[in-house]
Amino acid sequence: MHRFLMPIAIITISACSGSEKEAEPPSNIGPSESTPDSGLEDVDGVQGHCLYVNPFSSGDECKEYVGTGWTADTAAEDCTAPLPGADAGTFVPSAACSRDAILGECLIAAGEPLANTLVFPGDDPDSCGGVVIGCDFAQGEFVPAEVCEGTAGGGGVDSSTAFQPFELVCVDPIDGEPPGDGPDGQVCTWVAISGNTEAGRHYSDYASCDPVLTQRPYYAVDVGWETADDDPRLTDPAFQEELSWVTSEVEAAACMCCHSSELAPSGPSMWYVEAGPIWTDSLTDPGAAMMAGWIDSTAFGRFEPADNNGFDRATTGLATTDVARMLAFWESDLARRGLIREDFADSVPFGGPLYDQLTYEPSACTDGEGVDADGVVTWSGGAARYVYVLGPESDNPGVPPNLDLPADTLWRLDVEWTAPAISSGLRYGEAPDGAAQAFPEAGAPSPLVPGEVYYLYVLADIYQPVTRCLFTAE
Repeated sequence: MHRFLMPIAIITISACSGSEKEAEPPSNIGPSESTPDSGLEDVDGVQGHCLYVNPFSSGDECKEYVGTGWTADTAAEDCTAPLPGADAGTFVPSAACSRDAILGECLIAAGEPLANTLVFPGDDPDSCGGVVIGCDFAQGEFVPAEVCEGTAGGGGVDSSTAFQPFELVCVDPIDGEPPGDGPDGQVCTWVAISGNTEAGRHYSDYASCDPVLTQRPYYAVDVGWETADDDPRLTDPAFQEELSWVTSEVEAAACMCCHSSELAPSGPSMWYVEAGPIWTDSLTDPGAAMMAGWIDSTAFGRFEPADNNGFDRATTGLATTDVARMLAFWESDLARRGLIREDFADSVPFGGPLYDQLTYEPSACTDGEGVDADGVVTWSGGAARYVYVLGPESDNPGVPPNLDLPADTLWRLDVEWTAPAISSGLRYGEAPDGAAQAFPEAGAPSPLVPGEVYYLYVLADIYQPVTRCLFTAE
């Protein structure tokens, strides 16, 4: 059986629960099976709701099954795993979520057979930004309650969880290892999710995973896998040699921070290199196809090999020093699984919301968003760490190092990750305290021409957009 479990992008670093027992019903967001007198009546078209604790935010949530494709049985089954890494929720049939004291709702796949609505309880306006961004990452439409009307985003992303920019660090080789290729024999490594240390070395020996874990959505989840005891690969010297080489390529990569049971803070995310005896079996079929380049993963970003210790990710999902050899390994693995490239011809590229950002089509700004005649930049959605003014046909900004500065960028402002996020109302071409102009590198940005259309793109943090719209300069 082929495993076609696709990853879901989550915006926060999670704590993973390995318990399979049913969770206690979260408080204050709806009835439990033991509280039939909760006052909520059966609702036409709603198969029920699921009460659970979001393992990423540690907050209570309610998932409402509203699509015509849901049955009571399929909704109850979904509630056993409402989110990756979450304990089983408590399913309440034929009843809607409570709307008492909520921040808002997230409409997911609205109008489709498996539509569902996430209801976020709470009354603190400072929590609005988190649920807005979470809904965006779930590819839903956020409908705010009164408490979040006009205030969604609040104070923005705090420096304690902000994306820490990539940094190149050079250190002496660890004891017993040869001199490095850097200055004075040092080993130079990008502290970056897409970075690699030198081939044959371990990434964690030369760079910290702490900043890396701020740079990409991470969650711990075990997809389940097994290698048969009589698998012929176990005694095939040629295969074992190639597996050892692929493992060494992975161990040099920052992806070990999420795909190692020894390094990932809450457990590995899906596949991991300690999953013996053949760890590559822990990848799903789409995961293996991504490794072979059969499913696109451009949205994850990449360094040029010359700037990344010779590791190249332009073709394969995993950066490698030998593209042909890496391709041969994964294509052989896919053939063993009985799969061919055409099986993935209709697959959506990897990246989840990272990919969606690249393909987003902006619409006209509303409610005064844009840059006015005095150069005041106005956006909605809360405080920001990145502000772009782009040409109207510009690509959308993606993740660093290669997708975060589109060719048609007129102006980009970055807030230092250690500084507070900035509020709407700054002036075009000016940098408030704690921020710096990232483009142009020197001098003032090109003036905006009255009557011309421009693209305002504002992010609460990397991969967390709050405003993306087209405005006409005054």
